[in-house]
Amino acid sequence: MPSLYDSRPGTTVRITGIDPGQAGGSRRRLLEFGFVPGADVTVIARGATGGLLVGLGDTRVALDTRTAGRLRCAG
Repeated sequence: MPSLYDSRPGTTVRITGIDPGQAGGSRRRLLEFGFVPGADVTVIARGATGGLLVGLGDTRVALDTRTAGRLRCAG
């Protein structure tokens, strides 16, 4: 299953889950931000080191490569 990290800027994907290997505190923080199954996320830009700037509702969130790689998505 592809991860958010695999998405290109300008695409919108739907979150399907968080990799079970994600540590509890980080997983909880992602859920609190709104990265829940069924949420639509738009990839706005990719940074020089591979991190992503994403749009989630009216909010923009910067994710490092590791975290973006643990968010499973479709679309």
